[in-house]
Amino acid sequence: MSKRKPPKEPPAASVTVADRGEFGFIEALRLSLPPAYGALKLGVGDDAAWWRPEAGNGILTTADMLVDGVHFDLSYTSAADLGYKALAVNLSDLAAMGAKPDCVYLSLGLPADLKIKWLDEFIKAFLDLAAEYDVQLAGGDTVAARELVISVSVNGLAPGPAPLLRSGAGVGDDLYISGTIGDSFLGFKLLQGSLPPEAADSDAVAWLKARHLRPRARVALGERLAASGRVSAMLDVSDGVVADLGHILRASGGLGARIESRRLPFSPAARQFLDTGRIALVDLLTGGEDYELLFSAAPAGRRKISEVAALAGVSLTRIGRITEPGTVLMLDNETRLDKLSGRGGYDHFHN
Repeated sequence: MSKRKPPKEPPAASVTVADRGEFGFIEALRLSLPPAYGALKLGVGDDAAWWRPEAGNGILTTADMLVDGVHFDLSYTSAADLGYKALAVNLSDLAAMGAKPDCVYLSLGLPADLKIKWLDEFIKAFLDLAAEYDVQLAGGDTVAARELVISVSVNGLAPGPAPLLRSGAGVGDDLYISGTIGDSFLGFKLLQGSLPPEAADSDAVAWLKARHLRPRARVALGERLAASGRVSAMLDVSDGVVADLGHILRASGGLGARIESRRLPFSPAARQFLDTGRIALVDLLTGGEDYELLFSAAPAGRRKISEVAALAGVSLTRIGRITEPGTVLMLDNETRLDKLSGRGGYDHFHN
């Protein structure tokens, strides 16, 4: 079976991982692989792989790694918060494809001087969240490491007849997002100490920090959206609204989109920073790690989408629409989202 060639790079031996970038690496890997075959229906490139044996709708698998000093900072992240988040972000990937989580694999690279009490608290929070979603710990691995490394893989049951992908958006589709956006970014800045906490009331500050440390995976909502048959494309907002919308548009054939900024959903806590000018709108659109669901659906499905939101108990906001190929804009001031300070989400090798 012939393999597709990856994009060309300068032939110099000095090219580094940083030169290619995280997304460049992933795309080059995807293009170097043969098309999925056999029981593997979908491989590298979406939020989870799709493995479908002879019977049933198949298994979706997602994997994620967290490294101390890159993905988390132990100076303000407790063992329990990290245990929770390590699983939650993977559950969110399955939610983005409408899957029901089933079992999880946890692998750990542990420094020799790590306290057992810390590890026990991490494991307890991890397993407590797993139990909440009826997910079983099926295995994993533990090795010695210089810094703390956490690797999580979750298998989920694919919805029938097929999972929701990033690539199904069509011209004229509505764009929706669940919950509120920008909260995790603000929580992160508050935890870092780069935003003055006195700029908001104490309840708002505590709530925003929790939104960063303990994001909520929209699993039930994802399952209901998949079952509705109305969603054309979906993913979870991990890299920021701008970057993740870009993923949908590129995967759907290079389409465009128009966003109505007045419709963007912000929490009362985030509004305290936004309305006083302590934070810019662009930051809330590019910050990432909200783990809300961003999806497209034809206008004919609006009533059904509203019913799904009510049943799932999660707010859904229609923020714009898919357009012909072209620039992503915000309707009220024609700002090009793809040019916002060059910030299009987090890239591990560029950021």
